[in-house]
Amino acid sequence: MLPRATFALAALLAALVESGCGGAGLDAVPTAEVEQGTLSVVLGVPGELEAVKSENVSAPNVRGGLKITSLAEEGTRVKAGDLLVEFDPTDLVKEMEQAVSRLRIAQTKIAQKQAQQTVKLATARNEVVKAGLDKQRAELRVTDSETVPRVERESARLDVEESGLAVGRSEAALQSAQLEASAELELLRLEQDEAQAKVDQIERQLGQLVIRAPGEGIVLLTEAWRGGKRGKATVGDSVWPGNGIMELPDLAAMRVEAWVHEVDATQVAVGQTVSVIVDARPDAPLAGTVERVSDLAVKRNEESEVKHLAVTIALPQADGALKPGMTVRAEIRVADVPDVLMVPREAVFYSGAESVVYRRGLGGWSRVPVTLGRTNDSHVVVTAGLAVGDRVALVDPDALEAGSRPGAAAPVPTVSAGGAPAAAGIVPTP
Repeated sequence: MLPRATFALAALLAALVESGCGGAGLDAVPTAEVEQGTLSVVLGVPGELEAVKSENVSAPNVRGGLKITSLAEEGTRVKAGDLLVEFDPTDLVKEMEQAVSRLRIAQTKIAQKQAQQTVKLATARNEVVKAGLDKQRAELRVTDSETVPRVERESARLDVEESGLAVGRSEAALQSAQLEASAELELLRLEQDEAQAKVDQIERQLGQLVIRAPGEGIVLLTEAWRGGKRGKATVGDSVWPGNGIMELPDLAAMRVEAWVHEVDATQVAVGQTVSVIVDARPDAPLAGTVERVSDLAVKRNEESEVKHLAVTIALPQADGALKPGMTVRAEIRVADVPDVLMVPREAVFYSGAESVVYRRGLGGWSRVPVTLGRTNDSHVVVTAGLAVGDRVALVDPDALEAGSRPGAAAPVPTVSAGGAPAAAGIVPTP
């Protein structure tokens, strides 16, 4: 049998526990057990979903006013051939009428010139034939007979020479008329070609006033400066050529465009695994992979000096429920810390530069200084001061006890529980 003194000591310890010696009653304080294992260091960053492939729809490069008369509603699912945007064709139709009129005038000029040249060239050809006949008649009078007076014989030879010159002149005149006719027609044809090109150009522009979907997607209207303010296009707006109107993302492949603070950017690398929590469906996280980290830090807000780097996160094939623009939280697994002791951040309290925990013992709570390692908003690594299996308080037992005594005011804690700074999240892996 145990000595009576041993029973007395055990009874005393039990009484101390029941009375809450060293702080609040043990059962009244929430606790956590010191764990040992591998911790995954996670960096949580905000982001948005975007399509891997997206068609940009812009106002066509045409002259004149570009007034929107029809516009697909944002969020509309479209397929190839569906109408996206239509512009008022009034100005181009008027311009087309003028261009067609100029083309017809040019065609009429060519027809008239061809008729005139037909008559002129026919006359020139007749002159060539007539001169040839005159020469033949003159040649018939030429003779060497002594019975014909010499004067007549010489006159006949002169007539032949003269008629030969006439033939040359008429042939030269015909050739000149042909060259002149060709040049005149060439100028008129250039005028006609220019008028035809203008008609063709306006016809193409008229076709560009109606924009149809090149494939399947969802309509996302683009914000731009319109009428002195930034906004999305609406029916009745007039836009400049080249102004963006909408995007048509392909929902079959999605990714995340996230932003990491420049201070944390060195922890992120291509190939790291990511858990993507979509705000609209937090119960179904997506597994992703860091695909690209920007080399340039930029200000996301002109009013802030804080800079971020863009991080592109690849996702598996989309299920159709995800939409571009949905906000997400991307938890990037930046490192694993193996074989460490850890406690919840709520278990650590601070007094000046000292970090302490309240460890549960047989006699109540003891204040234990600890040395901390990596931390975040969920857990903190303890490198010295605790052992596996220790139970620590998640609230200050002294403050809890003071607040529970009648008429007593709770003491002001030196620092609130869980106040340790964190550069990256730590999620315990059993």
